[in-house]
Amino acid sequence: MTSYALVLVSAFLHAAWNALVKRSPDPGAAVHAVVAAAGLLAGGVALVEITLGGGTLTLRAAVLGAVAGALEAGYFQALGRALTAGPLGPVYTISRGTAAVLVWPISIIALGEQLTWLSGAGSALVLFGLAASSLDRGATRTAVLWAVGTAVFIAGYHFAYKEALATGSSPAPIFFVSMMVATALGAGLGGRRYREGFAAVVRASPWTTLGAGVITAAAFLLFMYALHRGGAGYVFTLRNTSVLWATAFAFTIGDRPSARQLAGAVLVFGGAVLMGLGH
Repeated sequence: MTSYALVLVSAFLHAAWNALVKRSPDPGAAVHAVVAAAGLLAGGVALVEITLGGGTLTLRAAVLGAVAGALEAGYFQALGRALTAGPLGPVYTISRGTAAVLVWPISIIALGEQLTWLSGAGSALVLFGLAASSLDRGATRTAVLWAVGTAVFIAGYHFAYKEALATGSSPAPIFFVSMMVATALGAGLGGRRYREGFAAVVRASPWTTLGAGVITAAAFLLFMYALHRGGAGYVFTLRNTSVLWATAFAFTIGDRPSARQLAGAVLVFGGAVLMGLGH
């Protein structure tokens, strides 16, 4: 039940930082600025954990954290482009829903996770809800393609984190390594345009960037602590309750969700409740 609560809080925070990024005049640059802030904050948490003797980081976990960081770099790049091209609701739902379709079968086949009838029914509801929302016409073809690309990176870093945590290492140091690699790759591959956009976002909204960084760090760290305690497919699918929150946040930033999106969000929430009861 602890992991259940952690995932639900993480889901809310994850939707919140996506909404904050979407509000930026340049979502693509804002994503990277927020991620850099989140990485520094995660480094502080990792330092405290290690100093107090409660944090560890093996070489294998560091390597896997770096792999996750490379995948995160792709995720942040694709997410920024998707949010630039389309509204929050459809983009968020398509990326999370597609990733869920990828994660669950792999978790069952490769990781040997069990599926009870109740959690299975809940998962089905979640996927039906995501599918209903994904069929919405509010997103352009470009936004949909970038959202699908985002999903592939989401699924990839999810399993990289799970394998890193399996070494017994602490979530905070792993996440710190991941975010530093993601930031470095973004700066290296993005070139001058990336650096100029990054600097412009920080200059224009330093406190908003820092606040979004805090929310992002909390969202990912809570997710990783939950992942450390629970199965990959279960945690990932349950985290997709963030679709409900993303739909709600869309109202506040002017991306008014359609009736289909609202219905999909309700199905996702109901399915998540069943998953929690069946775990």
